[in-house]
Amino acid sequence: MASTFEEISKILLSRTPLPSLLAPPPVDRSKSVSSTPWNQTLHDDISRLGKDSNTSLFAIASLHLLNDDIGSCHDIVEKHGGHAIADYLHYLLHRREGDYWNAKWWIRQLKSQEFKSVYLTEQYNSFSNEKNINNLSNNAQLSEAQKRAQAFVDRCEQVEKQNNEQEKDLLKQMQWNEMKTVFNFAQK
Repeated sequence: MASTFEEISKILLSRTPLPSLLAPPPVDRSKSVSSTPWNQTLHDDISRLGKDSNTSLFAIASLHLLNDDIGSCHDIVEKHGGHAIADYLHYLLHRREGDYWNAKWWIRQLKSQEFKSVYLTEQYNSFSNEKNINNLSNNAQLSEAQKRAQAFVDRCEQVEKQNNEQEKDLLKQMQWNEMKTVFNFAQK
């Protein structure tokens, strides 16, 4: 049993292999958003953290996402729509759920610097012809980040229909990097 935020974080951030692009299918399909955690014991430990007022609610939601617990993450973020990190987590969980249309809807809601800071990195240059983002206005940068995020969702959806393990591994690594980055944002 990992009881502290630090212990839980360490276990989740060092998990191998990397999580799949899609979270495991839900056990309980009666919920609107359900899931099967990677580690049920950690799910219970993370849920206990929720009772600790010193732990950021969005850090807890992010831990659930890192644990493939889409439903528990959703239960937290849906109550805080309009908050930049909650909305970012909402986008990520729907992408991991395979609800690509809904993920794209959430992309259009994202306007935060955190979101732009992820999608305007070199890692996402292949999703766009625009390489010189520093000369773009703030609105143009946001538009470019949203365009790249939508292209990333499209590639995730496409690779799930194909048998290209090399491409899937690349996208899993990109997704993992993004989820860890958003986890760091959520702690602030």
